[in-house]
Amino acid sequence: MGKKNSKLSAVFIDRDGTIIFDKKYLNSTKQIELYPFVVDSIKKLNDAGFVVIITTNQSGISRGMFTENDLKFINKKIIKLIEEKGAKIDDVCYCPHVDFDKCNCRKPKTGMIDRCVKKFCIDLKKSYAIGDTFRDYFFGLNMGGSGILVLTGHGMKEYNRMINIGIKPIVSRTLESAVNRIIKNNKM
Repeated sequence: MGKKNSKLSAVFIDRDGTIIFDKKYLNSTKQIELYPFVVDSIKKLNDAGFVVIITTNQSGISRGMFTENDLKFINKKIIKLIEEKGAKIDDVCYCPHVDFDKCNCRKPKTGMIDRCVKKFCIDLKKSYAIGDTFRDYFFGLNMGGSGILVLTGHGMKEYNRMINIGIKPIVSRTLESAVNRIIKNNKM
């Protein structure tokens, strides 16, 4: 892991619409469908030395659509599917709340990553957040790093909405192109 006091860079990746097809309140492992480029993309991040963490807002828990145990089982299955093909997810963080709860862990707020920063000794300024919504994009900016909006999932709709209000996000077509951008930027 490098020198004792060296900090690592991380990539915080949204789950629904970025890693898997968004099934809207996914509540069964039978609904899991990885995008075809996900495993190779995560493997590239692993090989480049990034800590890879899934960060996901899961308000379906507060809405009573599934339980935290259901979510943990689903997340374990996603990790297993990825790891069976040679890539590694270092951690998963989730927010079970709705906006009305006004918690500090619902993206774009950064409370979800506090534990990860300590656990992995992460340098947030050298880290990235990738996802298909404005929340994911601003999650990256709010943590002091970079946000990348992907056009999978809700990405195209979110991109148009952001452009219409004068926000020009950094955009990549998919997780694969976002990862390629990150790898290229870190070689400079």
